[in-house]
Amino acid sequence: MKKITISLVLIAILGFANETTVAGFSSPESVIVNNQDVYVSNVGKELKPTDIDGDGFISKLDLNGEIKELHFIDGLNAPKGMCIIDDTLFVADIDSVKGFDVKTKKEVFSLTFDNVNFLNDISKKDEYSFFVGASDVGAIYEVNIKNKSYKKLIDFTTANGLFYEDGILYAAELGSNPKTMFDGKGRFYQIDLQSNKLTQLASFEGVLDGVHKVGDKLYISDWGKSKKSGIVRVYDLKTKEESVLKLEPFMGAADLWIDEKSNKLYLPQMLGNKLTIIDL
Repeated sequence: MKKITISLVLIAILGFANETTVAGFSSPESVIVNNQDVYVSNVGKELKPTDIDGDGFISKLDLNGEIKELHFIDGLNAPKGMCIIDDTLFVADIDSVKGFDVKTKKEVFSLTFDNVNFLNDISKKDEYSFFVGASDVGAIYEVNIKNKSYKKLIDFTTANGLFYEDGILYAAELGSNPKTMFDGKGRFYQIDLQSNKLTQLASFEGVLDGVHKVGDKLYISDWGKSKKSGIVRVYDLKTKEESVLKLEPFMGAADLWIDEKSNKLYLPQMLGNKLTIIDL
């Protein structure tokens, strides 16, 4: 009975959250918050995640969604997942990861992957390395920043959302296999990096995208079954409860971020060219 009560209270509280929608993006895929700045990756005018077309860019906003620079960094192809280490913004872009100094905008890092065309999400491990998934080849890699090298960490079908904390990498599948990525059968796992043991955490399936952890709760964005049915799922590590935030459906619920200081959830609507900011 106690578990049911907790779940209902959670949904009720989050159901009355305030939302702000910011328009004007071009297929926004990922968002990351760094102090007072918010960065959004834009795949481009057309949703072509593997096209080398040079129209991808990074936008810079403040915490309330005010756009500081729509084209903060230009010249990318189809930028997706991001992480920040020191003052360097690392961005997954089709077959490479680029790094840019957020103060000068200069490119300071570049690493190309062999036989990969769909690098997706990134999650910081420490000050010297990060993880990046490749949806097309079903793998998660660990990147060493100092020597600009990478190694395969584990095989993982249609690797998408990643979140690392305390020796555990939480990972979401986009779909059941690379040929049918949007079949709605992607699942959610945790990977123990000491043993490389893969454990399925939740019973739900979907077109899973971003992952973020706050306390014992994991937030996972899910595109849903149609263009206007995106949702945010919640999995409680302690109680094992699964729930869905009571919010209006999103158009392509992509790689979300939660800023714990402001208690705001940032979610790109990739098919709606919008960014939604939710006060939790």
